[in-house]
Amino acid sequence: MTGKYYAWHKAWHREGARLVHDSGLAVHDDAELGWCTCDDTTEAWSAFESARGMPLHDQLARLQRLLKEAAQWQP
Repeated sequence: MTGKYYAWHKAWHREGARLVHDSGLAVHDDAELGWCTCDDTTEAWSAFESARGMPLHDQLARLQRLLKEAAQWQP
């Protein structure tokens, strides 16, 4: 039986030094901070999530989960 996040890694792909999620969020690995969002994609990502019906107050938890996924992602 599979869970809600089964095959989560298929939603990620690499574009140069960035990891990009299917939702449009791009992240990069910072030596000091770890995985960080790319500022040029966060507004578009927030609009994407809002269009899906996700309330603004739940987007932070989703963003944190996506950053944890990025840290675990292996090509």
